[in-house]
Amino acid sequence: MQPNRPELRSARLLLRPIEARDADAMQSYRGREDVTRYLLHEPLSPAATRARIAQALERWDEYPAEWFSLNFAVELLGAWEGDGAADEDGVEAIGDLRVWNLLPDGSGPASEEPSIFWLGYAFHPDMQGKGYAREAAARLVDWLFDEHAASEVRAIAWAPNTASIGLLEKLGFRAFLTLDAEQEPHPKKLPAVHLRIDAAAWAARAAPTAPAAPTAPTAPTAPTESEES
Repeated sequence: MQPNRPELRSARLLLRPIEARDADAMQSYRGREDVTRYLLHEPLSPAATRARIAQALERWDEYPAEWFSLNFAVELLGAWEGDGAADEDGVEAIGDLRVWNLLPDGSGPASEEPSIFWLGYAFHPDMQGKGYAREAAARLVDWLFDEHAASEVRAIAWAPNTASIGLLEKLGFRAFLTLDAEQEPHPKKLPAVHLRIDAAAWAARAAPTAPAAPTAPTAPTAPTESEES
């Protein structure tokens, strides 16, 4: 594994840098209206998908850096053994995630400090409901805190997207800003929820729970009427 091309593994998934060969897989879900309903972009055409990946590859060429925008493809581990789709070019991506403190076009910061990162993700509908998005997001957030000394990771979800909000809350994210449709600057004009988790909260979430201290025995109480009967 090259230092400028990290590959991250979880129990079931491989997160690797996006590649040009991922265009068809990405377009198969980011080109769908039911997937992009709650994303920032409209359904992507094949050409738009290729352009998105080309931009992501430019950002990967600049990594490692203090400010970055990195797009990871998600594969199922063990897909070659029949648990997922694979062809001569490799395993097909089931989704992708992006983490950034730099705008996708590289034009400037996306955060007020380099230690504050944003998280976004999209998965093929056939792969939803299996816990893959939560598992992939957790692995990537863990990487940001461990490898990049993140102070905080943030995400934005449209308020009607309760599934995504629930996923983030299960990871320990908490809402810190809510914008109604009129306040939201994006053309989709949906109310938005901004969520975040800081390093201390993430560490507390990951820490094993200490066993409870033994309690001193108490004297038996006098029986109540029900206990006597």
